[in-house]
Amino acid sequence: MPRQNVSSGYDFEDTYGYSRAVRVGNQVLVSGTTARTPQLGGDAYTQAKAALSIIADALARTGAGMHHVVRTVVYVLDLADTEHVARAHSEVFDQIRPVSTLVQVSALTPASARVEIEAMAIIHD
Repeated sequence: MPRQNVSSGYDFEDTYGYSRAVRVGNQVLVSGTTARTPQLGGDAYTQAKAALSIIADALARTGAGMHHVVRTVVYVLDLADTEHVARAHSEVFDQIRPVSTLVQVSALTPASARVEIEAMAIIHD
């Protein structure tokens, strides 16, 4: 089965040696994704929206869409941001309803990130 690696152009992908997304067969895995400048300076809602947009772009490059997402994992620094991150997540996934896990962590990279989101998609159509 062929493998398709997708880069989003983020410098850290080359530094760390990873892909933004990888498609094998009908499955697409998207790495933990944070906002980028200028949204990286925004609140948790703004950062979550930006991360979800980067995820949507990566999925599109594999032939998938957000409607194919079956799982997300959301990492937050502060549980007080949960409502804001949940609002951004719901705006994208309200009708799709993937399984999801929310985890509080002590730090993210880059240091100004408040939220990081990873996704798994299965292309089913």
